[in-house]
Parts: sequence; C-alpha cells; structure tokens
Amino acid sequence: MSISMWLRSPALRRGIALSAVVLATGGLVLHRSQASAFPSLGSSVVRAAGKNSATFSGTGAHGTVALSHTKVVAGEETEVYAEVRLAAEKGQAVGAHERAPIAMAVVIDTSGSMSGDKMADAKKSVLRLLADMRDSDRIAVVRYSDSAEIVQHLASVGEVRASLSERIRNLQAGGGTNIPSGLEGGLRALAAGSESWEHRARPSERVDRLVLVSDGLDGTRQQAEALARRAFSAGVTVSSLGVGLDFDESYMGAIASTGHGNFAFVADGSSIATFLQRELVETASTTVQDAKVRISLPDGVRFVSATGAEGTMRGDELELSMGGLFAGDERRVVVTLAARADRSGDTLSPFAATASWRVVGRGDRTEAKASPLELLASSDVRAVEEGKDGAVFASAMSATASRRQMDAAEAYSSGDVRRAHQITEENLRALREAKASAPKPAAAALGNQITELEKVQLGFRSVAPQTAGGKAAAKAVRAREQMNAERSTY
Repeated sequence: MSISMWLRSPALRRGIALSAVVLATGGLVLHRSQASAFPSLGSSVVRAAGKNSATFSGTGAHGTVALSHTKVVAGEETEVYAEVRLAAEKGQAVGAHERAPIAMAVVIDTSGSMSGDKMADAKKSVLRLLADMRDSDRIAVVRYSDSAEIVQHLASVGEVRASLSERIRNLQAGGGTNIPSGLEGGLRALAAGSESWEHRARPSERVDRLVLVSDGLDGTRQQAEALARRAFSAGVTVSSLGVGLDFDESYMGAIASTGHGNFAFVADGSSIATFLQRELVETASTTVQDAKVRISLPDGVRFVSATGAEGTMRGDELELSMGGLFAGDERRVVVTLAARADRSGDTLSPFAATASWRVVGRGDRTEAKASPLELLASSDVRAVEEGKDGAVFASAMSATASRRQMDAAEAYSSGDVRRAHQITEENLRALREAKASAPKPAAAALGNQITELEKVQLGFRSVAPQTAGGKAAAKAVRAREQMNAERSTY
C-alpha cells in the first residue's frame, strides 16, 4: 500500500489525525520490554471474577486501591498488579477557590528551524494566551535557541500585558536548539529570577506550570529529564508540545512524563494556541496538588515497577508520586509486584494504603486511609485464576501495553520496523487474552485499544518510518499511549 493510499484509508487516517487534527477541533491527545512482560491466562479462558479492593476519600479527592488477585500460587512467585486510582472532586464539591491563583511559564523555541509560519503561529498563540489570562494571573516567558533569554520574569498579567505583547511580537528565530537552557530559564523566571529556584518557597494556594514548546531536538535528553524531575519535586508541573515532524517524541514525551504534565504533538504551528488554552484551563482548575499514595508491602512481596507515576521504596513502603489533579480529573497508576508465599493457606498481609494531598488554598495536607488488603496462598492453580479481578487485570494489561507501545513507536522511528511490529503483536495478544476474561466495561475499553493497535500495526507495515506519514504516525502513537498509561483513556 502506498503512502497516499494509506492516508486515504479512513480507518488508518484517523491514527495520523489524532494529533494533527484533534487539537484543532478541541479534543486534545496528550500525552523496553521483553516478550515476557505479559502474564498468560493459559490456553483455556477462566472467568476472572475475584474482587480485592478498598476505597478511600477525603476533602477534595477520593480513590481506590485494588489488587489483581485474591490468591497466589503457593511455593511460586506470582506476578500481581496493584491498581491505584485517584480522582479530584468536581466543581463545588471540592470546597476550594472557584479558580486557583496560577503562575505559568511559557518556554518558546526560537531556533532557526522555527522560522516562518511556525514562529508566527507561536507568537500569535502566546498573545492569545495572554489575552485569555486574568489580570491577577501571573506569567513568565522565556525564549531559547543556543541559549535562553528571560523575556518576562514572573509578573501579574494585568501589569505587563501591553509591554509583554510588544516583546512577543518582536521575537525572531535563529540559532540552534538547547532545550535544557530553556527549561532552566523557565524555572528561574517562575521563581522571579532566583538562581535557587528549587528551594524558593511557593505560596500553597498557587498552582505553577511550565509549558515547553519545541520543534527540534538535541543530545541532552538525560539533562532535560533531570530538570523536569527536579521541577516537579519543587512543585512545578511541566508539559511539553512538539511542533512539526522533526522533533524527538520520546524526548519530549519523557519531559512531560517526569514533569507530570501533558505531552502533545501538532503537525504545524496553527494548533499551538489550542494546546496553550488547554494548559491554562487545567492549571486554573487544579484543585489537588502534591498527591501521594503510600502502600505498605508485606513480607514476601517486592516492588517491580510502576506505570503512571514514579514509585520509590522507603523501607517496606512504596511511595507513588501522582502530582496535581484538576477538578474532575482522575489518574491511574499500575504497580507490578512479585508475591511469594511458601505454603498453601499462608496469608500475605497487610497491603495498607494511605493517600495524602493538598487542596489548593489550604495549607494542611489531607490524609485518607484505605482498608488493608491481603493475598491468600493456594495450591489450586484454577482457584488462583478464578480469583483474579478481571477489571484490574484488564487495566494493568492496558497500561502495560501502552508503555510497551511507546517503545514500539520509538523502535519504528529509529528504523527498527521489525521490532516495532514484534512489540505490537505481543501487545495485541495480551490485550485479546485479557479481554476474554474481563467484565463488559473493561472488555469494551480493551476492544477500543485493540482496534487502535490493529490500525497502528497496519501502518507500521505499510509506511516507511522516515516519510511524513511515518513520522506523524509515530508521534501520534506516543502521545495517545502516554496519555492512556497515566489516565486510562480508552
């Protein structure tokens, strides 16, 4: 199938259009494994009808913690998933301010590759953002190419709207791309120019966000990720937007992932404004900040990995950092655990989960505890299969497939089409198997994901990675799957 014929196919064209068109219509697509990454349910499908979950709630938010199993196989190490969901209350149920005081830093790529329409569109987009912000909102603007320049230190929009608009109109493109310098400049600008931005105290009622815009790439991914991680630790959410077809989506996606923000891709600069508007709305409606969930792991259970948040072991306690949530937002984290009990009848307990967060506008932290969970060891393998929670297992397979599909997109972009195809086939197998044992709502979501991956697989087979269509497809896959890994969007 030729590139032009692929793009004429309505089913496959939708995959490419996810990021090139969806932004323009207001629906935003944001944002390394071996074949053994997925467990198998066996040759015959066993209905997974177990339930092993607990809820928690407090001012401004509520959530659940659930295990994929009620039983594990005695004498063997069993892979078990813990699913954590945290949701911010909607609207007035939050009890916070109608709109949070916000501080946004916009970091714009002004390298030579942004010359022409992309630069003009970027300037128009920032001017529109400035017009949409309230006088009391605070803004900082940084431009970067070979190095960074702070165009505007953090200031009230009402005080600088006219003068800043003129400076934005006068921005010119030229030079290379140094993304870390832009990130560092944006963070210093948010801290009103302080060199020690990491240690500068921020008002508890304020929501800080940095939005990075770039159409290029450089060799500093590790440095940029470290900056985004430090920014998040200092209370700043970092989002990233890739413009055009020549930026590195794995690089830009990783910045947003470590910064707990959004990642998106637009085919040209005309949709930058939509992304910035979405960032403004989310920032202004943020009600929960610095959310964390701590899970005490019993003896015999070890932490393997987490998808959707960073997981850190502190003694026998796993801490998941989930960041901020806007009103009505829900984040999902899937934790992979390895559990072992030597004798049938032994109990692994307790899995004790405690969530905590700050409601915007309040200084103290809210803490909520979930009832402890446990796992029972059994020598009956069929009983272990029947005791699985099909919904949790489906969610885990969905998140794992998304994480691996990002690897597939990266392999495809680098020219390793065979590897991309292999990962996608393994994802499809695992999702189909999980769908067979899942309850109806979870099965429907997996069906949507399967349909999308089938289209992606056909695209991988049909279009060369370095063509315009191939580049756009890889970027759309990264954006869609990163979003599902963190928020369950299928």
